[in-house]
Amino acid sequence: MYLFRSLLPPNKDNKHLPEGLSAEQEKQWRVSQLADDERAAFEWFRLGYTAHWTAETMLLDRKTARKLFSGIYRKLGVTNAAELSRIYRTVRLKPEDMPPEE
Repeated sequence: MYLFRSLLPPNKDNKHLPEGLSAEQEKQWRVSQLADDERAAFEWFRLGYTAHWTAETMLLDRKTARKLFSGIYRKLGVTNAAELSRIYRTVRLKPEDMPPEE
């Protein structure tokens, strides 16, 4: 069966999910469904940055950020940034890798 599917149940946006995918293939397919802005924000999440930091870096107002992030969460089948980061993170940031706060 699908290991990843047990973590991320199908939703209305993923009704056309191809059958027979491995967990890694399913993650790649879900990421491929992201729009350009969503993918840019997603890449920050993958590196371990927070939603707040990502929104500030992308110069998004609250409403736009909320809409963007909810679209990402919905398409990837997660409920929040912490879950997204846990499932899709590629590297762990160390404190010295973080940009200085202004």
